[in-house]
Amino acid sequence: MKNEENNIGIIGGGIGGLTMALTLKKYNLNFKIFEKSNKFTEVGAGIGISSNALKIFDKLGVGNELRKQGHLIKKTILATEKLKTLKSVTFPEEVYCIHRASIIDILSNELDKDLCNLNKELINIENNETVKVNFKDNTSAEFNTLIASDGIHSTIRKSLFPEIKIRKTHQVIWRGIVDFDINSDLKHTYYELFEGTLRFLFLPISNTKVFWLAVQEKKSFIKNSSTSIKTYLLKTYQNFDQKILDILNKTDNNDILQNELADLKPNYKNWFKNNTVFIGDSIHATTPNLGQGACQAIEDAYTLGLCLKINKDNAFSEYQNLRLTKVEYIVKQSWMIGKISLTNSRFKKYLLHLMLKYLPKKQYQKRFKRLINIEYLNKLENTIANTV
Repeated sequence: MKNEENNIGIIGGGIGGLTMALTLKKYNLNFKIFEKSNKFTEVGAGIGISSNALKIFDKLGVGNELRKQGHLIKKTILATEKLKTLKSVTFPEEVYCIHRASIIDILSNELDKDLCNLNKELINIENNETVKVNFKDNTSAEFNTLIASDGIHSTIRKSLFPEIKIRKTHQVIWRGIVDFDINSDLKHTYYELFEGTLRFLFLPISNTKVFWLAVQEKKSFIKNSSTSIKTYLLKTYQNFDQKILDILNKTDNNDILQNELADLKPNYKNWFKNNTVFIGDSIHATTPNLGQGACQAIEDAYTLGLCLKINKDNAFSEYQNLRLTKVEYIVKQSWMIGKISLTNSRFKKYLLHLMLKYLPKKQYQKRFKRLINIEYLNKLENTIANTV
């Protein structure tokens, strides 16, 4: 591959990688994107997109389409397993829930097909004055800059930063989407239920569908191999409100996704090495307790694109300096929330319910405003505008 000035390769065609591609397109930087699957797709269910990501998508010209295909969420209700409200908090800015596959379709449809390379599974990289990437199909490509957006199991990170290990939470999570009657109680509302070693979260993803998540301590997860996931969940959550059992009952067993929650412990020193730089889960994967995993990958992509446009030589260090503090806060906060939200102690459960009930609403909103603040991007955009 010809090595052009500002020639950039993106490994990974998920939400972060595609946002990266659209940002580079917006600022007229040469790139190609590589995805190991035979199409741009996303295995998953729903996802929350808060205003920090939406504002970036507005800048990239796709925000309104995302809003059309998503569902506006106006408030959070924290509750007991019987749906007794502990706290109701209104979001200070817009939040949408949308299917992951819808975001992928919207973003990928904005890209020229000749810039997209599918069926390209990365085997290794050679990082010298330029970066050579080698693929499973015996092809290779060479770039001045390589952007790794290949997820928590990043092949590139394992090669360049083998000391960074995946950190398991020892919690199991299930996800699903189901047709459901979205009545006035459910519309525009995100519910999160707490009960000892169990949590259940649900919210509308459209006018007719609900996206749900269930979380359990791994040590309490004891399932017979002959028992379906759906049957197991119905038994495990049998003491929850009937609405939860209805959601589970109506979900097809084959549509339930099961994973163990994990992140990357935030003790990383650098997000780049030589000509290779990381974004999103490939360098700062977080648990979903703050709903910011994809949003932070989107922020990464747009910030890095601005830095590359302004100052190619110091772009990586400037990008990391702008993003590191916020990301570390999110990873640590999300980890802490995940740990305190599950307990087999009745006393700790009681304390958790008290905290959820009596912690002032302004504290929840203060944290949310910190998560969605992207004012730091204004200076970068002004710098670009003043050089045009």
